[in-house]
Amino acid sequence: MLPSSSPPTARHVMCVDRLLTAAVRLSATLPATRSTLGVVRGRHGSERERAAALRTRLAERGVSSAELSPAPEPGERGGAQYGLPPRSVGLLVHTPGLRPEQAMRAAALWRLPLLIDRPDGTTGAGACHKDVIGIHLADRGYELALLQADLVSLNADPGPIRLILDNEKITMPDGRRLGVRATGSGLLEVRGESFGMRRVRRLRFERAWGAHRLDVDGVPVREVRAPLRMEADPGRLHMVRP
Repeated sequence: MLPSSSPPTARHVMCVDRLLTAAVRLSATLPATRSTLGVVRGRHGSERERAAALRTRLAERGVSSAELSPAPEPGERGGAQYGLPPRSVGLLVHTPGLRPEQAMRAAALWRLPLLIDRPDGTTGAGACHKDVIGIHLADRGYELALLQADLVSLNADPGPIRLILDNEKITMPDGRRLGVRATGSGLLEVRGESFGMRRVRRLRFERAWGAHRLDVDGVPVREVRAPLRMEADPGRLHMVRP
């Protein structure tokens, strides 16, 4: 059983067994060159223990696996394979006990379908695709937000910024949070205090003074500078549920 700080519930045991059964079944359908399963590895010790325990359970059933993190760690991406997992990985498995949002972000980042238990506990196999936000950074390449991205100025006296929403140019005072959400319909929902809410296919953020903080799904990720652009990445996240 996967380690936990509290005794496992009957539903938790059923969730783990259901995921294992589905993972073994799906691994047999993968091509030989992509037959390794990726297991989502968390950042904390208990999460890593859960990932290791899940890999042990998979190995007992003859299924090879590799660990992948929700965000690339040093040496995990670079060169021509920037942002891609090892070529042998064909499916990502959500580690029970890890937040589903982390697993979905990892699946979007590594461009892999994700096997994840139904959060509402309903039964029956199913699959779906979700939009994510593709963020093109001027200095650091390509990032992915699962549902939401926010830009927050780090300057004490910010100057004006310019947005291009599709082809419309908007100049607005800086210093306020700029929020962007995936709508699930191939559009972005962009919110700013000076212009309200707009739905667009893409947004370009440019001519801003100094650094801004990029928050992904409510978690501060890094400092960024203009220009950068965002666009909906339809169907980038493919989820399979046992």
